[in-house]
Amino acid sequence: MTALLLPLGLTLATGTASAAGPNDQMDEIDEQATAVAEAARAGTGKKGDKDVLAVPLPITSPVLGVGLVVAGVVFYNPNGAPSPWISGAAAMKTNNDNWLLGGFHSMSLADDRFRFTAAVGAGKLVTDYYGTGDAAGDRDVAAQLDEKTVALRLQPQMRVLPGLYAGVRALAMHVKVNPRDADPAFPDLVIPQDQRNSTLVQLGPAVTYDRRDDSLNPRQGAFLHAEWLWGIKALGSDYKGGKFTAGASVYVPSGTRTVWAFHAGLCDAAGDLPYFDLCLYGQKNDLRGYKAGRYRDGMSWALQAEWRRHLFGRVGMVAFGGIGGIAPSLAQLGRTDFLPAGGVGLRFQPSRATNINLRLDLAVGRDSQAVYLGIAEAF
Repeated sequence: MTALLLPLGLTLATGTASAAGPNDQMDEIDEQATAVAEAARAGTGKKGDKDVLAVPLPITSPVLGVGLVVAGVVFYNPNGAPSPWISGAAAMKTNNDNWLLGGFHSMSLADDRFRFTAAVGAGKLVTDYYGTGDAAGDRDVAAQLDEKTVALRLQPQMRVLPGLYAGVRALAMHVKVNPRDADPAFPDLVIPQDQRNSTLVQLGPAVTYDRRDDSLNPRQGAFLHAEWLWGIKALGSDYKGGKFTAGASVYVPSGTRTVWAFHAGLCDAAGDLPYFDLCLYGQKNDLRGYKAGRYRDGMSWALQAEWRRHLFGRVGMVAFGGIGGIAPSLAQLGRTDFLPAGGVGLRFQPSRATNINLRLDLAVGRDSQAVYLGIAEAF
């Protein structure tokens, strides 16, 4: 067993970037637990090998306050599969009573023919709600909400072609919202009563295609994913609308020191859905430079490119830019309010044994800016 300790782990966004809502919490539990675990990948290729990763992370943010995130991940391989198993947990607490607990597990069976991931989380966060639509985002006025969330996500998949996995995703989430502002500045900032204590249960197909040469710091290949989830009232959901999300990333090397990375993201939410399950612009780093949730609507899209350059030793840099927007629906894509962004960043490889970078990105949007500090690349 190898014990690993890093000073930084989970993604932290400060300044104008912060958690946007319950779905963001689940995304952080899922993606960041995987990222932290991959940092411990060295030495786990054989059956019985095990790595343990402990990550203390001080955080500070105008929204979250001052506090600490503690994460622990076990990376092991009980059946000698090409994709080792990962189990992890994280806890966050800040001085303004924000807290979050989460756990994550992934495993592969039958020589990686079957894959299974699960994430569970519970927490209370203070979030900003700006309303729905581009006009609401442009006015930049928010109502503060206390959101208490309990959520579970399961995803079994089977390999159908080399690199291509197909299966289902199930999401169950209970959200209790307590508005902090009794009389918000604008009527559309009032959360409807039927969405203040509600349950969302969704089920649908999930497809993943992964031909990258490295999951966290790829130089070539492609990664695509798509999920189409629908509310199931028979399973206790208060909503029956559908939500489609998809993303595609392509990596092209240019010499030995440079990589071009390209990413496209799309979200389309339709029908009976709560405010917290709409499409959030800037979510999951689809375009850095905007606070996730400031721009929210029935559809969002983003295109971006990033130039990644190794400078010397363990140090590198990136430059990135892109454009995207939101609209009421995919059919109304022509009504997009364009939201461009760009920025630069530094990279540092803390260990030569693992091909993973710590990143610091400075991003500027149309009328916003953000600082991102975390582990692994944005996409």
